[in-house]
Amino acid sequence: MQFREPPSKGRRLLLVAAPAVLLGACSSDTPEPAGSGAPLVDRADIADVIYRTGATDEGLLTLLNARPVSEPSAEPVVTAPAEAANLTPLTSFEYRAGTTALRRVRRARAWSLDDFFALERTAFAHGAPMNGDAFLLAFSTSRAPKLLRVFTQDKSYAPTDDEWQRLAAAGEIITLTLTRGVFEQGRLIADGGPFVGKPLHFSASA
Repeated sequence: MQFREPPSKGRRLLLVAAPAVLLGACSSDTPEPAGSGAPLVDRADIADVIYRTGATDEGLLTLLNARPVSEPSAEPVVTAPAEAANLTPLTSFEYRAGTTALRRVRRARAWSLDDFFALERTAFAHGAPMNGDAFLLAFSTSRAPKLLRVFTQDKSYAPTDDEWQRLAAAGEIITLTLTRGVFEQGRLIADGGPFVGKPLHFSASA
C-alpha cells in the first residue's frame, strides 16, 4: 500500500482561499442594474394633467421618469405667442419640434431593466401605446408650480374657457415650459429625448 504525502500547509491555504477569492471577484464586478430604484414620478404626481390628442398617462410617466437630454437642435420651440406678451382669451399656443427633428435618424437601442418595468406598466395603459412626437406644456407661477399642465401630440394648444380662467386667475407672470419626447410603441426612442425648450413668460387676462 502506498501512502501519499499530505499537502503542505501553504498548499492547503491556497486551496481554501481560491473559492473565496473567486466569489469576491464575482460580487465586486457585478454592476448594479439600471433603473433598480423606484420611479421619481407616479400617477399621484400627474393627477392634475389634462390629456389631448393621442396622449396617455403611461406616455407621460415614461417622459417624466426619463433623464432630460441637452440638445438645442432637438428642443421644442414656441412660435406663438411672443415673449412677455399680455394675452387675452382665444389665444392659441403654437410650437414645433427642434430644427433638426425631420433629419434625425431613429436608432435601435439596447434594452435595459427600465424597459421591463415600462412594459409591465403598459399592461395598465389608458390608451394605445404612443408613437411620434409628444409635448408636455407646463404652465407655472411662483405661487403655483403646477398651475396648468397639458400633454398632447398636437403642435398647438388652445385653452378651453375653464383652462383660460385658471391662467387668468394666476394674477402674476406665467411661465410656459415645453418638453418634447419622441415615442415608438409607448417607449422613448434612443434619440427621442426628453428635450426641454426655452421657457416662455407671459401674463393672462380674463
